[in-house]
Amino acid sequence: MSEIRLTRALGADAQIVRNMFVGYFYDMSQYDDNLIINDYGLPMWAPFGLPGPRTAEECVSFNWWIRDRCELYVIRAGGSPAGFVIICADAAHLPDGVEYELMDFYVAPRYRRQGVGRRAARLALDLHRGAWVVYQLARNAPALRFWHALVADYTGGDFTMLDEGTQQRFNNTEALRH
Repeated sequence: MSEIRLTRALGADAQIVRNMFVGYFYDMSQYDDNLIINDYGLPMWAPFGLPGPRTAEECVSFNWWIRDRCELYVIRAGGSPAGFVIICADAAHLPDGVEYELMDFYVAPRYRRQGVGRRAARLALDLHRGAWVVYQLARNAPALRFWHALVADYTGGDFTMLDEGTQQRFNNTEALRH
């Protein structure tokens, strides 16, 4: 496996996240009936109403929601963009007792099943110490398997599973074994 790093997506790197976000939303549409492909061929959150975005950039803006108040990171594998992580610390968005949400996590298809996601997820969780929540869509079996295993390993089994396994909560205030 090549070197895996997270770089804060500032300036030009923020556009990397925005570009990959469209692919992420296409991927997520297979697991969430509220994510549809509109008449322009773009994924969108259906409750926002049709016709929706007409370009890739409009797609990102249309679906961005709270992400402009979150920290964006590019996952790099051997220096090349391989995905992104969005971490939310906006108290107005978070459940009581939670300080950080791993809101979005995406690894581009060519980098999957190579350990890139596992390493990037650990790096992302190490960025902040405190009370975390990680959610998955109930129909996204690959994400459920990935996050259940990762959080169990990351916390040494010291976490709470909620909502029929679609939510994990844990606190990494103390240094955890990796």
